[in-house]
Amino acid sequence: MFKYIIGYTDHDFLPHHATSLSMKLCHKLFIECFSVLRALPDLLKEEEGLGAHTGVILLSTSIAVRYFWCHVSIRPWGAKVALQCPHCYVLRMMNFSGGISAGKYTVRCGGCGYKDERDVGHPAMFPDGGTGWGRQLLYGTEVDFQRGWNASRDKYDNSV
Repeated sequence: MFKYIIGYTDHDFLPHHATSLSMKLCHKLFIECFSVLRALPDLLKEEEGLGAHTGVILLSTSIAVRYFWCHVSIRPWGAKVALQCPHCYVLRMMNFSGGISAGKYTVRCGGCGYKDERDVGHPAMFPDGGTGWGRQLLYGTEVDFQRGWNASRDKYDNSV
């Protein structure tokens, strides 16, 4: 029986994009004896290239966490957005700015002036500054997550 399962969120995900993350995660878990819950967020910080292709889901019996990559100019609040204006069809003229609250952003086209306000639509913890990895609990509670996060090293069960 597995304690954790790691999955990827993109429908057209290519597994070779996760090779580096998988190798680093195996080293952290089986050589250095870290908890997957503690090791994964730090490893994802090194894997922004992976974030451009897919999000990562960590499943256990008590919690499920979705990690998603955010970038202020190409993936605001983790939302996949088209880089082509839906009004004038110009490429790479879209500008994104944060809204008044986390998860809301404004889209503007530098070509035709098209403007739209959007909401990501899910509660999550977003990265400071808008660029980096965000975290969303799919099931379980923040208390359950923190319990696993704060577990002492001798409580880790790294058996597969």
